[in-house]
Amino acid sequence: MGSLKGKTTPKTPARVILNTLDDLPDGILEEHANVTPTVDIMYINKIPFIMTLSRAIRFDTIEMIKDERKLTIIKSLQQVINSYHERGFKIQHILVDRQFDFIRKHMETIGINLK
Repeated sequence: MGSLKGKTTPKTPARVILNTLDDLPDGILEEHANVTPTVDIMYINKIPFIMTLSRAIRFDTIEMIKDERKLTIIKSLQQVINSYHERGFKIQHILVDRQFDFIRKHMETIGINLK
């Protein structure tokens, strides 16, 4: 008997498109200009991911990180902060647990308090 071989060609996944400032619902910036996201590190199959959540505007992010070093965490958080700022939101506080204490001083130098 012959073996069964598939002929399915791989499909390119759809691109993830972030909303622009023009795509925001009316009044969202006026009502929620200051955003306080929560941040945590989660593991999937021992791979670390930085996860952020902003309940007020329902903007969540997930990014795989190669390690949990200070510069890696700061770079990942800076990308998230930039995503908010590009859309007109301001971040002054980020809710974290003690696991992020080692970046507290750096975040304060850029005007963000970790709580």
